[in-house]
Amino acid sequence: MRAKSTNGLSHHSKTLLATEHTRSLYLTYGLVLATNLASSLYASFDARGLYADGAALLVVIYERNWLPPIGGTRDVVEILRQLPIILLSRYSSASLIECGQAFTFVMLTLPTMLCALCWPILRRNDKAWILFPLASLLVGFAATSINAVGEAAIATSYYWILLFLLLFKVRSIEWQALFLLLCIPALGLHEGAFPLTAVLLLAIAMRVHAAVGHPRERLFVGLALLLLVALFAYQIDWVVYPRYPGDREIIVRGLVQLEFLYFENHFNLPVITGALAVLALLAVFFVYATRPAEKAVRLANMIAVAWAVLALVAMATAIAVEQSLSPHSQFQSRYHPIFVSAMLGTCMILLLRYKLSNRLWLQPATIFILISLCAAQAVADVAATRRWNDYVVDLQSRLTRERGLIPWDTALHTANERADINWRLFEMAWVIPYTCVIFAPNGIVSSIVDLPEGTTFRPLDPERPERLPKLRGVNFAPYKSFFDAQKGYP
Repeated sequence: MRAKSTNGLSHHSKTLLATEHTRSLYLTYGLVLATNLASSLYASFDARGLYADGAALLVVIYERNWLPPIGGTRDVVEILRQLPIILLSRYSSASLIECGQAFTFVMLTLPTMLCALCWPILRRNDKAWILFPLASLLVGFAATSINAVGEAAIATSYYWILLFLLLFKVRSIEWQALFLLLCIPALGLHEGAFPLTAVLLLAIAMRVHAAVGHPRERLFVGLALLLLVALFAYQIDWVVYPRYPGDREIIVRGLVQLEFLYFENHFNLPVITGALAVLALLAVFFVYATRPAEKAVRLANMIAVAWAVLALVAMATAIAVEQSLSPHSQFQSRYHPIFVSAMLGTCMILLLRYKLSNRLWLQPATIFILISLCAAQAVADVAATRRWNDYVVDLQSRLTRERGLIPWDTALHTANERADINWRLFEMAWVIPYTCVIFAPNGIVSSIVDLPEGTTFRPLDPERPERLPKLRGVNFAPYKSFFDAQKGYP
């Protein structure tokens, strides 16, 4: 008689099921990576990453041509994303806008590439856990990808590497030493990542009992606890006493007033889609945890079908509903990757700690939900890029038509309603002079949109032509000439 396993499956059936799951995992992993690379490449054509602070940061990088001063809480993230652009601008003939395209690609792909490194950390039998960082990308990063310049997404992906090392690799002294060394750069990732540091502390706390009677393990746990507690205290100190107090007020307002979800008649569709997907995944877990296998399969299939309908509606909404794009809400969601990953990381630790069977969550319905979520978020991302491309075309048209200093109010109101909507959606007032310089046709700046009246923060002041940055390949002479003529200067 053929031996049966505890769950009623034969050894041969279990082998086939494991092979099927492995193929599904490879498919999901490859699909998420390929989709992100493709959508990021498309977003790079018109440098969508220059939305918000991205434009100002690019000009500073291009002019300075060197790394930022060391000493802040986000230095490691800045080095990771700025170094490729510095090398490109220093050792090639790349123009400002070409560096902007590369900058966009680097910022959008870094979170995915860092999460992708979790895959080789896992042993063959543990590959299923890759679904957690993939879910963090699809639920967390997708909600804020328009604000690619936000440092939290890159910091979050780095933390996933630390968590995977801690949970699956730190058994030998070599891996333990590597983990401790990689914790040091976390001091320069992001002060807002303290919830992720708390997740690492939870994972270490789960090892305390196992360390009893093992001197090397005790030493590792003690050093890791000391390092992570110091990191947590360091991050909390920067949160309590931030370098820019106004940033904290903006974050709190975005949370309390739900600006991360809805702002001025526009909503953040990827946040909604991601939240619904999480509910569907939790429902699948619940039915497999509480129902007999045969009934659980039927219920999970029903959940998957219901989710499929929601995913199709989300795709149609992204394409057809103008209000489904809210760049400001995505800006206010810049800490969404941290919150989502802290939740998923905690779930991982608890599942491992209590040795719950993978059968509860590694199911075809789970894979289907994640793949269809990937498709829905990709459609929303492509739709957002198309809107940004329309905005850039309109901006360049305005810069070509006008001469000298363009009043802010004039730029806001034209005969084209669609263009005016995009203009209001994508503009952050103090950034607009940088955007005009970057997207000036052929690098010839003949006009710049002025900042709104009463704006006091003017790092690039179009009314002070003598202080315009010195940028290779950018010609400010026409603008200065037209500006002097407007002001009646000789």
